[in-house]
Amino acid sequence: MRTPAAYDIVLSLAGHDKGRLYVVTGRQGERLLLCDGRLRKLNDPKAKSPKHVRFVAEGGAPPATDRDIRQTLAHTAETAAAKEGDLLGER
Repeated sequence: MRTPAAYDIVLSLAGHDKGRLYVVTGRQGERLLLCDGRLRKLNDPKAKSPKHVRFVAEGGAPPATDRDIRQTLAHTAETAAAKEGDLLGER
């Protein structure tokens, strides 16, 4: 399983945010710092264990604003839905 790197897109697998997409903005020790541009903004990222997320897509350029993050995640969700049918692998 691939360990998510900075600016990769991941899917939360556990917790109250299960099923939500995030952009990895960095690391804090062993934990990943995650933003979604809506509930978790660039200035207040969520810290989450790497074992509680699944890699979805490689990231591109570093997001400059929360709007960039929202647009990236929306595009990724559309692409993944078209490919897999569902991000969680349910068909």
